[in-house]
Amino acid sequence: MKSHKLKINRRKFLKKSALPLAIGASLSLPKRVIAKTKLELNMVTSWPANFPGIGLGASRLANKIEKLSDNEIKINVFSAGELVPAFGVFDATSSGTADMYHSAEFYWTGKNKGYPFFAAVPFGMTAQEFNSWIYSQDGQILWDELGSKFNIKHFLVGNTGTTLFGWFKKEFNNLNDFSKIKIRSPGMGGDLLKTLGVTPVNLPGGEILPSLTSGAIDAADWSNPVMDLAFGFYKVAKYCYYPDFKKPTVSISLGLNLSKWRDMSDNHKSIISTACQSENQEMLSDFMNKEVIAIQKLKSLGVLFKKLPDEVIIEAAKNVESVINNYANDDISTKIRNSYFNSLNNRKSFSDFDISNYLNLRKI
Repeated sequence: MKSHKLKINRRKFLKKSALPLAIGASLSLPKRVIAKTKLELNMVTSWPANFPGIGLGASRLANKIEKLSDNEIKINVFSAGELVPAFGVFDATSSGTADMYHSAEFYWTGKNKGYPFFAAVPFGMTAQEFNSWIYSQDGQILWDELGSKFNIKHFLVGNTGTTLFGWFKKEFNNLNDFSKIKIRSPGMGGDLLKTLGVTPVNLPGGEILPSLTSGAIDAADWSNPVMDLAFGFYKVAKYCYYPDFKKPTVSISLGLNLSKWRDMSDNHKSIISTACQSENQEMLSDFMNKEVIAIQKLKSLGVLFKKLPDEVIIEAAKNVESVINNYANDDISTKIRNSYFNSLNNRKSFSDFDISNYLNLRKI
C-alpha cells in the first residue's frame, strides 16, 4: 500500500512539475513560429516557369520586398499560365484577381497606345536615358496618370540593356529578302517592321521556340544574348542579326493594383518603391555582366552573327516617325509621346559630350 501511494504521488508530482514548462513553452511559441506577415500579395508574370533573366528578376524582387519588410510583406510569384495567361496579367491586376504583375508594357497597346513608350521605342532611349526620364523628369508622373485609368500603379523594375535584332532560320542580305519574313516582334517595333513589308506577330515568350520549330514563324526577336541563349533559339535559327533599332533596350515593369496600393501603410509603400529601384539597377548590371559570356557561348554553338544590311536600317529610319505618331491617339498618349521625345531630343543635343564619343574612341 505504501509503495503504491508513493507511486501515485510521484506521478502527480511529475504532472504538476511539467505544467509550468508546458505553459512556458506555449507562451513562447508564437514568437518563434507565428509568421510576421501583415500583407500577402500575389504576383503574376508574363514569363515561363524558372525563366532566367527577367524571370529571375521577378523572384529576386519578391525576395527584396520580403527582406526589406522583415517578412511583414509576403509575395507569391506565379509564372505565366499558373494563375493567368502571360498576356492576362494586366487585366488580372487591374481587376484585383491578382495584386501585381511583372511584365513589359508594350504588351498593353490594346489598353492604351501610350504604354509601349514605357517598354521600348524604335531608335529610342538607352537604359540610362530611360531611367533619367522616369526618375528625374516627368516619366513616372505620366506613367501614374496612365495607370490610374486602369486601377494600376506602375514601377520600373528592370532593363535588359542592349538587345539583339532577331533570330532567323534563313540568311537575308537586302530589304527585298527581309520583306518576305514572318517574325515574332511586339509593340512599336513590330509595327515599324510592317512598313518594310514584314509580317509581325505577337507571341508570349514560351511560344516562340515551338513556333520557330514548327515553321509558324520564320524569325523572332526576344531580348538580349543572355535570355536568347536560355531560350535555345540557336537550335532552330542559326542566323542572328544586330544591332536592334526597333528595341534598343527593353524596360521591365511592375504593375500593382492601385486600390491595394492606396490601402498600404506609408512604410510598406516605401519598402516596395525602394525594392523596385534596387531591382531595376541589379537586373541591368546582371545582364551586362553575363552578355559577353553568352555571345561567346552562342558563337561556340555555331551561331552566325551578322550585321543588318544598311538599306534595312535606312528604310526603317525613314518610316519610324509616322509609326510612332500613330501611338499618340488621345490626350494621355500624346502627352507621353511629347515628353519622351523632349527628353530624347535633349540627350541628342548633348551627343558631342555623352558616352557615345568615348565608346567610339575606345574602338581606336
